[in-house]
Amino acid sequence: MMMKEGVRILAIACAPTEKKRTLLVGVISRKKVIEGVVSTSVAVDGTDSADRIAKMINGSRFGEQIRILLLNGLGIAGLNILDIQEFEKLCRVKVLSITRRKPRPLLLIKALKAFSKQEKVDVDERVDAVRRFSRINCFKIKGFYIQTSMDRGSASNFVDEAFERVRLAHLIARGVATGESRGRM
Repeated sequence: MMMKEGVRILAIACAPTEKKRTLLVGVISRKKVIEGVVSTSVAVDGTDSADRIAKMINGSRFGEQIRILLLNGLGIAGLNILDIQEFEKLCRVKVLSITRRKPRPLLLIKALKAFSKQEKVDVDERVDAVRRFSRINCFKIKGFYIQTSMDRGSASNFVDEAFERVRLAHLIARGVATGESRGRM
């Protein structure tokens, strides 16, 4: 599916995960224009990321126009894993994950299993979501690893904007939570 250039995009990032819940910030943009900022909170290492992000989208005045969700990897607030395929169906948006390093799903699964033993929680659904997501398109474009259900051509249209928007969401979340933004995403 080819996406037109002027689609509305929601880029998300969370604040540091030092408490049980953390701030999740979303930056809404179209082309090179920032149109809004939204926020919510998510449970650190929890299971509420899909629900909280969906409410953030649907509660926004731009909700029906958002076509792409940008994020920095599957883990939101630690091991709060977003099931990308289910989320795309639920919210009718495409998800694009942009990372500096090549995704390593086996390490994420290992971390989930260790977390499961330590906290005595069931992580089977999260492990399944990681396995499913690891099988979709993964491209290296302009030095970034992109995982998405979009084709390479469509994804490449958003790489520059994707990184800058996720970076901006990260800076805002960290700045609000700690008083100053710093650190690389």
